[in-house]
Amino acid sequence: MILQRLTASLRKQDWFAVVIETLIVVLGVFLGIQLGNWNAARQTRDAAAQYEQRLRADLRADAANYAFVRDYYRGVLKAAETAHDGLEGKTALSDADLLVAAYRASQYNWAERHRATFDELVASGNLELIHDTQYRTRVAGYYAMDLLESVSQSSFDSEYRRAFRMALPPDLHSALGDQCGDRQTGPGAYTIDYPCTFEWPADKVAAEVAELKADTHLLALLRLRIANLKARDFELESNFNYFGLAGFLSEEGAE
Repeated sequence: MILQRLTASLRKQDWFAVVIETLIVVLGVFLGIQLGNWNAARQTRDAAAQYEQRLRADLRADAANYAFVRDYYRGVLKAAETAHDGLEGKTALSDADLLVAAYRASQYNWAERHRATFDELVASGNLELIHDTQYRTRVAGYYAMDLLESVSQSSFDSEYRRAFRMALPPDLHSALGDQCGDRQTGPGAYTIDYPCTFEWPADKVAAEVAELKADTHLLALLRLRIANLKARDFELESNFNYFGLAGFLSEEGAE
């Protein structure tokens, strides 16, 4: 309609009307473009806010996993050191307590990072939606490191774990797991560090412990296990602090 009137005004050489109607057309186009830009900017802000919310939820879950894995393997390390001192005769332990400690030293648990949101941001080319460059760099650095999975995998692949499991009869191993194995402390969280009285025929326990004490190779593998657990504990604690994961746990507690 505007264009028809503009054409008619041009034919009549009604220049005032031409100017007014041209301005109306230009203003309409400008407002249409601005409205599109405003909508696009709003959609970008909404997407950024949603990604930020999801990413922080992932990092809160990861912070909880880091704390769980760190604390769990500290319990394993405590058991490993107890077993080592018992095998060397530095600490007086009952055969049952020594066997439990040696078993717990072989334990592992698993946790992994929640990286679906970050991977989606990268795959879609939307990583720039995280406007805080320092925060973006920190998040990218965090997801570039697979320490959480690596700690769990290396513990599963432990030579001591393999040697100890090979030395135990299946029924004894099952009994240790049932009576003194992992205990759940919360959603997805477990501990191996709690009081446990192992009930098994004393003569069989004594015979098994005698074999363990005679196996010098197992003692060497246990020493390696202790060294690796200490190194992993240092790495976990360093990463936990460097990437500020404790802050995400604080957010969880504030909600």
